[in-house]
Amino acid sequence: MSIETKTGTGWGLLSEFRGFSLLRFLVVIKVELYKMLNYWVIRGGYIAMVGIALIASYLTFHIEQAAKLSSGSGYAFAVGLMLRGVDIGSSIIFLMICMIFSVEMTWGTVKNILSRPVTRIEMMLAKYITAWVMIAIALMIFLTVGLGMGWHYYGLGDLTEDGYLLFKKSVMFKHLLIAMVMLMIPFITISSLAMLVSSFSSTMGGAMIMGIICYFFFDLVGIIPSNLGFHLGSYFVPFNLFGFPILRFVPLTILDDLPAGVPITTWWVGDIQKMILVCGIYFLVFFCASLVIVKRRDFTL
Repeated sequence: MSIETKTGTGWGLLSEFRGFSLLRFLVVIKVELYKMLNYWVIRGGYIAMVGIALIASYLTFHIEQAAKLSSGSGYAFAVGLMLRGVDIGSSIIFLMICMIFSVEMTWGTVKNILSRPVTRIEMMLAKYITAWVMIAIALMIFLTVGLGMGWHYYGLGDLTEDGYLLFKKSVMFKHLLIAMVMLMIPFITISSLAMLVSSFSSTMGGAMIMGIICYFFFDLVGIIPSNLGFHLGSYFVPFNLFGFPILRFVPLTILDDLPAGVPITTWWVGDIQKMILVCGIYFLVFFCASLVIVKRRDFTL
């Protein structure tokens, strides 16, 4: 495929899938993952996440001991640690994803990619999937360290209280996995913002600076008091509804009730529904905008 692609009105995004090859697409994903996971900055980011989680667990346990408090169970300790990890680590994940496309512009390798039989949309979809795998790795780090340190300090057997069985450990692990799947939803949306910013950036540094400004803007919007907003007909829309990064805490907040003895009868509650709706809208906007930008950009310079 030539680097110079047609961008006229007669060529929509769907035209990029003509001649699509699943095998070729899987190879592109493999190459993207190999490339990103071998950057020392990406590896350093994951090492930082492990270090942050271990230091946080050590400090949390000893602060509890000094204050004569207790998490009560390894599960409660793990969920509390995951909340801290997701809070601090989300900005690291965001910056790592900002690199996925912008690094191609910095080193000029995007021209080499597009000189092969790979369309721009295939390239971007492969980068999105790479971002989601990178997010899953980061979340698994928080989960593994959280459960490991929870087991070390308090154990991870059946959840009991005063000798009475509250929940079997199989129930606890099932809901932990559900929470991880739910947690992917806001992080996928966060990744789409990072991909959008990096798609029209010409340098990696520019993408990171612009990206972190956008990320913290939306994050700050999320902490606006819920009584501030505007009326849309008979409905009141709070401003903090537009701060989608703050929604990353919703699954873990729900999960946090389980180690306290409060059963989770269903995950399909109002907060989860709002999270899916808001994140879904933002994702579609950022995702489509990034595809359009990459399709129309001139990479010959």
